[in-house]
Amino acid sequence: MKSVIFYLLLIGAIIYSLTGYSQERELLKPDYISIQQIINDPNSAFYYPQLFKRYQTNDTTLSPREYRMLYFGYFFQDKYSAIPRNVQEDSLKILLAKDELEPAEWQSVIRMDKKALVTRPFDLKKLNLLYVGYKMSGDSTNVRLYSDKIRKIAFAILSSGDGQSEETALHVLQVSDEYALINMLGYEYSGHQQLTGAECDYLTLKDNTDNVKGLYFDVKQIFNSYKRILDGSMSIK
Repeated sequence: MKSVIFYLLLIGAIIYSLTGYSQERELLKPDYISIQQIINDPNSAFYYPQLFKRYQTNDTTLSPREYRMLYFGYFFQDKYSAIPRNVQEDSLKILLAKDELEPAEWQSVIRMDKKALVTRPFDLKKLNLLYVGYKMSGDSTNVRLYSDKIRKIAFAILSSGDGQSEETALHVLQVSDEYALINMLGYEYSGHQQLTGAECDYLTLKDNTDNVKGLYFDVKQIFNSYKRILDGSMSIK
């Protein structure tokens, strides 16, 4: 039996479902070499420390291109790790397994989730949980702010491909974003995952009105982060 929290999270995903998403949108595969150069240039409008500060202070004027730089550029930041390592995870799981939460417990969820977001600031699942926490707490200001962040991060990922082939796979920096995005698109994961030779995750979907059998996710950067950990040039955060 699933907890009430499961359904609340599902409702949260539906509320900010990706209306406006179009198969005809312009797609642009991330050029990580170019992104690294641009975000490391202090004279660039996309200089990462300044861009990230705007994100942290909930600047709702950040453009789609700025969100692309934020999301894909995070790979080059010291705090990035594809391996989740956070002491808050177990405590969150215990709370979220309950059938319902008291107001004080929702505040605990918000507090612990925000700590988890320190090293995973673009994690759609964690942002979704924070969105639901604020919604259950009646904080309409933060509901709007985090709804804006979630949608714009999702659109940044969706701008990277259509997910219909290995060549046009959707680029992600963490596995959890694959499943979050599937839900936000209104699909359901059918339970089969396959890693392809081109370092893509292929996730099959349950029957849907779009007749989409599955989606490809490019996970090369995730594997690159594993390699950096193994060769000692990157630590596990």
